[in-house]
Amino acid sequence: MKATVRGQRVIRVTLTAIAIATMAAHATAALAFTATVVTPVHMRAGPAIEYPAVALLPPGVDVQVFGCEQGYGWCDVQAGPNRGWIAAGYLQMPAAGGTVVIASNGVTLGIPIITFSFNTYWSTWYRGRPWYAQRAHYYNYWHRYPHGRPPPPPRPRPPARPPPAMRPPPGHAPPATRPPSGRPSHGSGKPPPGAGKPPEGKPPPGKPAGRPPGKAPGKPPADRPRGDKPPGDKPPGDKSPSGNDRSSDTGAARPPDKGTGT
Repeated sequence: MKATVRGQRVIRVTLTAIAIATMAAHATAALAFTATVVTPVHMRAGPAIEYPAVALLPPGVDVQVFGCEQGYGWCDVQAGPNRGWIAAGYLQMPAAGGTVVIASNGVTLGIPIITFSFNTYWSTWYRGRPWYAQRAHYYNYWHRYPHGRPPPPPRPRPPARPPPAMRPPPGHAPPATRPPSGRPSHGSGKPPPGAGKPPEGKPPPGKPAGRPPGKAPGKPPADRPRGDKPPGDKPPGDKSPSGNDRSSDTGAARPPDKGTGT
């Protein structure tokens, strides 16, 4: 009799627990929002990329959004049997003006702000996962960064550098500056008068002095035949100043004719 009573009590408690769980599931489903994944993204076991990956979701998959962390950086979602966190920038939802991204429109869409409780969340959804044995390591991380790792501080920008000096193109040397010659400039680009002529009284370069052009040393002139007398000798038959003929060979006077009498 007592055993029967105890058995009935156990059955009642079990049914009550099942009913409460079912009602909670229906209430949670009623508060969930439907969103669409816009690009391939990992579902994580916490609101940070340092947590292990639960599943890889392809673009176009619909997920149930139950809430987001403060600032709408990460959202608690479910896709089929998998439950985890996805960055809000990869989730979009329909709105009055069209499809919008949750990361910048979470307040307008009415998505509630929730917190991530590590022990409760992992004990409910991740028992039997291969990385569940490392929960102490991830618990320490969550204790240090309960809302995920903050972004790194901005790096200081290097000081602005002055513009580089203008350099001539390669292969072209800059023109050299020549000192002034001290001579007046003619401006026409022509050489001054007398340029290129040798100075007076001096032979041009490359020609011997005192020798007429066209004659080689040691040879007679080209227009005189050999054997002619030098200029200045008179030809034979010329008369002397007294009127007598001179012999062309000896220069003696001719003898008188034999047939003439005195």
